[in-house]
Amino acid sequence: MKSKSTLVWDWPVRVSHWLMALLFTGLIVSGKSDGQYIEYHFYMGYGLSAVVIARVLYGFYGSYYARFQQFIKGPKAVADYLVSVLKDKPRAHLGHNPLGGWMVLVLLGALTIQWTTGLFSSDDIFWFGPFNGMVSEDLVGELVSIHRQLPDILIGLVALHIAAVFYHEVRLKERLAHAMVNGKKPYQKAAVLVATPRWGVIFSLFIGLVWLAALWLMPI
Repeated sequence: MKSKSTLVWDWPVRVSHWLMALLFTGLIVSGKSDGQYIEYHFYMGYGLSAVVIARVLYGFYGSYYARFQQFIKGPKAVADYLVSVLKDKPRAHLGHNPLGGWMVLVLLGALTIQWTTGLFSSDDIFWFGPFNGMVSEDLVGELVSIHRQLPDILIGLVALHIAAVFYHEVRLKERLAHAMVNGKKPYQKAAVLVATPRWGVIFSLFIGLVWLAALWLMPI
């Protein structure tokens, strides 16, 4: 018999997840290419900023399992889950588990710092971020330093995230990658019916697109 499944990650969550993955990869490649693709690097950074903003907003106004209040747990819940993992008996969660929830928050926060500092950066020759001239040269230098060092930390966080996915896939037989494609997980009694709030999608997309358009119209 075919096991029952339930929708957990609706399309806005899945689309934003894969867009962030693609744009982050493109930014790492272009950023480490000695300035050959700096123009594309700026525009991909703009795109990433818009996607992150839309996803953060959807974390407040989106579907049930997309909301921060659903998967961001306190220290005790995180500690209890970590102990269960160390005992190799982790409790199954339809949405993000307590550790995974905090990883989402850390990744979104680190990505936000990365694209924000990028708006102030330049190649010191031809390309300048849209906010480069708005602050002092000393502050620009500090922000650029963060922008150049943070990618290695982000790569480490992404590697940790991928390792956790492999752990769930191989050890726990939980098809997380597949769930991030079709949005579905095996049904549990405590499952909440996921409905994509139309106004939440419209609001998140609108703000993200307005931000993207504003950046796109600025000179670099």
